[in-house]
Amino acid sequence: MTDMARQPRILIVCLTRRGGLLHFNDCLTQELRKICQLKVISLANAEHFEQYRFDPDIDLTLDTGRGAKGTLLNLLNRKTWQFFSQTIDSFKPDIVHITSAQEWNPVLGVYFRTIKKLPLIYTLHDVIPHQGMPIYSRITERIFRHQPDGYVVLTEKGKEVLISEGIQADTILVVPHGTYDFFTDSINPSLKSQLEILFFGRIEPYKGIEILLKTAQNTLNRHPNWTLHIAGGGNLEPYRKYLDHPQIRVSNFFLSNEEVAAAMQTASIVVLPYLSATQSGVIPIAFSFRKPVIATNVGGIPDMIRNLETGLLIPPGSISALDYALEKLIGDPALRRQLGENGWKYQKEELGWASIARRHVAFYRKFIRENA
Repeated sequence: MTDMARQPRILIVCLTRRGGLLHFNDCLTQELRKICQLKVISLANAEHFEQYRFDPDIDLTLDTGRGAKGTLLNLLNRKTWQFFSQTIDSFKPDIVHITSAQEWNPVLGVYFRTIKKLPLIYTLHDVIPHQGMPIYSRITERIFRHQPDGYVVLTEKGKEVLISEGIQADTILVVPHGTYDFFTDSINPSLKSQLEILFFGRIEPYKGIEILLKTAQNTLNRHPNWTLHIAGGGNLEPYRKYLDHPQIRVSNFFLSNEEVAAAMQTASIVVLPYLSATQSGVIPIAFSFRKPVIATNVGGIPDMIRNLETGLLIPPGSISALDYALEKLIGDPALRRQLGENGWKYQKEELGWASIARRHVAFYRKFIRENA
């Protein structure tokens, strides 16, 4: 069997503990393993899908430390590099794929590419850094940005940004953000949709939470039978003055899969009032629950939200536009159902992980061939 005919040996490195980036990694690797020889290096305390804890191909022993000092000490620890070296020597990967941002990435880039002479792929979930990203994360991301051989981005807009930074177009793979329909496995049959608007995700200034809360004061006053649910971890103190409204409820913590499913089940409208974004994993979750989405026309969001087809698309930062969109959906249950059904069909037809994995493998082979 020729090298190109055999299944490629892929080493995946994912140094994130929980949340959307970890979900993305898990969904992708579950499909990749069906068509590749796969090894995954992850964190000892990563909140993977439960079955990963019993999977021999998933190494859950790495510790990246706690705080700035712990992170640095673990990075410089001789045992860390013995671990990486032993993994590479035993598995003999054809290529390494880092699937998330992390402060260790610039050093890992030098190690894999320069020392181990392996082609390196990097998935950029946020090509444009979010507002509020810590300065150390911005610095390490900027250093690492030009180290890999190839890049995976989730929107055409992301590709345009990389090209504007001097990265060659033929080294960039664009794939859609895959569906997160695994959350539907946690559906509670006793829960029904309520007259509720849902904001779901980590609380960050760039997500436009203040725009939503300002808009909601009037919207909820006009519709006393509707509620707004703010669900996600993060700092809500800057918005505290808006939260004492009797029709606003708050779940200010990181939601489990069961809690995500419950929030989606009880919602009638999902709102993403982002001021900036590269993409969002919340949209495919909403689609998988047949929920209509209102989102802003920023970054790659228009790749998924097609106005009046898979959702409503509005300009960012506009209270009047958000108010109008909410009124439109609140007053038209048939439109809510139609948009939710269209989104569900879109994620089933376009956002499947098997197709995304096959496109990754074709992309890997290009760099394996060039490195042969």
